[in-house]
Amino acid sequence: MSNTISLRILHSMEDFDKVLALQISIWQMETSGTTSPSIMNAFSHNGGVVVGAELDGRMIGFCLGFPAKNGDAISLWSHMAGVEPAYQGHGVGYMLKQAQRRWALENGYNVIRWTFDPLQRGNANFNFNRLGVRVERYEVNLYGEMTDSINVGLASDRCEAYWDLNQPHVQALAENPEFTPLDTEFDAEAFLVGENGDDSQHVPQAPLTRDTYCIEIPYQIAKLKQTNKPLAISWQLAVREAMLHALKEGYIAYHFVVRDGRGWYVFQRDRT
Repeated sequence: MSNTISLRILHSMEDFDKVLALQISIWQMETSGTTSPSIMNAFSHNGGVVVGAELDGRMIGFCLGFPAKNGDAISLWSHMAGVEPAYQGHGVGYMLKQAQRRWALENGYNVIRWTFDPLQRGNANFNFNRLGVRVERYEVNLYGEMTDSINVGLASDRCEAYWDLNQPHVQALAENPEFTPLDTEFDAEAFLVGENGDDSQHVPQAPLTRDTYCIEIPYQIAKLKQTNKPLAISWQLAVREAMLHALKEGYIAYHFVVRDGRGWYVFQRDRT
């Protein structure tokens, strides 16, 4: 499929209208929740970028970003990215992010940042193992309480992905998308959060003295939200507490491991 997909930087209002329609199609959202064509146009004319993926002339995916300042550092903030459901899992998202990376480097950016739900295994796996991000920040309830039937009761906690575009590991993944999974064995004491067999989670202990800690997430959070909402909330609170504690103690998430029906973040002492 990748041979027939074309990627291009979008500039016209006609293209932005197509991206708007794609947003509505992918997320079944109201127009009020989208990024409008006029905003996309503003991004593209003021240091931002909108990338489109097309198949036979039809828009099937996009990503868009704008300049952002964090302290004295300027980065590209990747505000939104999506792929039509029928084409998810075929590498389109990877192609879009790599096109965004190439554009960013050509236009003076060395870092791209964005947020993602720390409980979503698929997003974490993609961000760490296909792109090579790290996580240095955790935002509690960034977008306010969620009210839809599936997420009601859960906060909109987010990790911030930090994509260092010139980092050797990131460059290697850009040249060869096949990654080598982390095969390190971790003992039970390394897990700040993990399944205990009785649906309970560990809690972080202070101070943290090891070089490496693991924070597990539910393997199927979407299913858990529907079948056991209290347990889903318990997981979110445990992951939040552990991540905030690890980050405060100077650890950074450098890896995400998927193994034997489980998934966990690997936090290590800051290597920068």
